[in-house]
Amino acid sequence: MNVLIADDHFLVLDGLETLLSTIDMVDAVYKAVNYVELKRYLTKHPIDVIFLDINFGNADGREILPLIRETSNGVKVIALTSFGDTATIKSCIHAGFNGFLLKSDDRTEIINALNAVKNDENYYSSKAKVAVFENEVLGQKNKLSEREIEIVKLIVSEKTNKEIAQELFISEKTVENHRANIMLKMDVKNVAGLVKKVILLGIIDS
Repeated sequence: MNVLIADDHFLVLDGLETLLSTIDMVDAVYKAVNYVELKRYLTKHPIDVIFLDINFGNADGREILPLIRETSNGVKVIALTSFGDTATIKSCIHAGFNGFLLKSDDRTEIINALNAVKNDENYYSSKAKVAVFENEVLGQKNKLSEREIEIVKLIVSEKTNKEIAQELFISEKTVENHRANIMLKMDVKNVAGLVKKVILLGIIDS
């Protein structure tokens, strides 16, 4: 496959070019330091994959992604950045990138990303997945009040509404209201789904 690196930092360009040249599936590597060069390569060469810095000089990679796809239909574009915060990752996902890599990711992640996009699959590096997952855990915990977390723990302990009401000194109707709100906040439809999700997110211990 033919790969284009679009980044305005020469150390990144040279380092990634050297790394990509050692990967068997890569046939040719091109480098672009600005959007003008990027477009020129896309019109002159059959590019299969682009590693695009989302802060590409004066251009935002998320904004020029649709323009790249207009120029080269079918090209796979992997976001490349130093920023591993959840907001950046999610903005790239929503923008439609085929993958997300951090500049600190290793050779294995790059190979995995190339294999994934070659098979028409999206790829997000391990560090990116961890960042999004940790934010999801924190977000879900913040959604639930202390009282709701108490009730979740009792539900997981297989307590009935009546037993929960008696233990917490509240009415069964109040328990029912809390349960409904918990199901809504956690985006689950039944107790089995609730138990699975709160354990997965670490809201309670398994």
